[in-house]
Amino acid sequence: MRRSLLMCLIVLPVAALGACAPALSPGTAESASPSARPAAAVLPGLDPLLPNLLEAAGEGSPLRISDAKEESCLDLTHDDNWNTLTRTMASVDGRYADHPSAQGSMDALKAYLQEDGWALDDEVRNEENNNGVVYEVSFHKDELSLTARYDHAARDGRRFVELVITSPCVENPDDHQMIRSSLDPEYGSFSQHYDHNAEKADGSGAVSTP
Repeated sequence: MRRSLLMCLIVLPVAALGACAPALSPGTAESASPSARPAAAVLPGLDPLLPNLLEAAGEGSPLRISDAKEESCLDLTHDDNWNTLTRTMASVDGRYADHPSAQGSMDALKAYLQEDGWALDDEVRNEENNNGVVYEVSFHKDELSLTARYDHAARDGRRFVELVITSPCVENPDDHQMIRSSLDPEYGSFSQHYDHNAEKADGSGAVSTP
C-alpha cells in the first residue's frame, strides 16, 4: 500500500492537487484551509506529532513511520522541476494480528487526535470481517489533513492500519530543494531530489520507533 502512496497521495482543496490520483484521501474538500507556508516550513511540525501517534496507538503496536518528507505534487513521470510545487507528506502503517488490536489502536488514535485539537471530518465503520475498509476516520488541523484507515483482506486475514498526513501544495522558487525529516526511514540515503549529503552530515538519521 505504501508504494501507491509514494507516487501521488492525497488531498485537499487546492487546484494543484488535481494532478494527483489519491490512493488514500485525508479529509474532505473543505477539511483544511490552504496555506501560503511552504511544505519545508510545515514539515518540522510533524516531528513531535509522529512519535506521539505511535505512542497513542499503544505499547506493542506494529505501527511504524514509513514517510516523513516534502514531496512533489507534480506528475513524476511527465513533469520536470518537481521541486516547484510541493507538499508535506507523512505516513505511518502496520499490520495487526486481529480485529480487537487493530480497532483498539484506531480508537486510541482517534481519541488522541481529538484531544490534540484535530477536527473530525468524516467517519466510516463497517463489520469487522468486511473485505476492505473496516474503519476509516479523517481529520484536519490548521493546514494539515489526516486520514487513518483500517483494512481487512478476507482472503488472507490481513489487518492493516495506515495513517497519512498531508498539507496543501504550494509553489516554490525554481531553486527550491525538497527536504526530508530525520524521522523518514530514507533520511541520509542517496537521492537526486533531497540533499542526502547534508542529511548524512546532520548525523541524526532515521530514528527507531517503538
